Amino acid sequence: MFKNQLNKIRYLVLETCFKTKEGHVGSAFSVLEILYVIFKRYFKKNYFVLSKGHAAIGVYAVMNHFKILSNKDFKSFCKFNSKLGGHPDSIKLPELNFSTGSLGHGLPVSSGLAFGLKMRKVKKNIICLIGDQELMEGTTWESLHIISNYNLKNILLIIDRNNSDFRSIKFLNLKKRLAVFCDKISEVNGHDIKSLNFSIDKALKNKNKFEIIIAMTIKGKGIKE
Repeated sequence: MFKNQLNKIRYLVLETCFKTKEGHVGSAFSVLEILYVIFKRYFKKNYFVLSKGHAAIGVYAVMNHFKILSNKDFKSFCKFNSKLGGHPDSIKLPELNFSTGSLGHGLPVSSGLAFGLKMRKVKKNIICLIGDQELMEGTTWESLHIISNYNLKNILLIIDRNNSDFRSIKFLNLKKRLAVFCDKISEVNGHDIKSLNFSIDKALKNKNKFEIIIAMTIKGKGIKE
């Protein structure tokens, strides 16, 4: 069932990007399963921040699948006066909480939100999805330092590990590097619905630790080349 639904979502993304000549297909395809699990089970009760904003078309397609976004709005992707741009605009689409696009912004704003929620004693979590290329941004590591320093437990960081860093400086032994800031790091198959659901559910139920999920994915998953 999941496979058929995800194939339909992938086709919708591909068709839309072909018609509009807009959108990042490869990046959207690598996170579709992650997005599917988040929007199916965890979106309503938690804040969600798409830090890798260039994968926005994937989010729009998943939101459309779950009837959060109408067909009319989805079909307006990148048209004049549309809610849906190539990167998410939270003024036009407040469900995504923050406007993102420039890499390295999602985790900083998630950290600030987490700190604010902690001060107000609001028991709600933030799920922040970043791309592995965002680990090249200093703001990401500064945010990890803030999370550690203020002992923020209400953030779940998911890293889309689709090996985009092969074009720049490779992050060898990523888990070891992140362990300086977090001792609850899991590596999962980012295209396996059951594994993702288990890991996210477990992390959100654990209120005593900040957790990181490294989702091992394939850029452009679902197409040959």
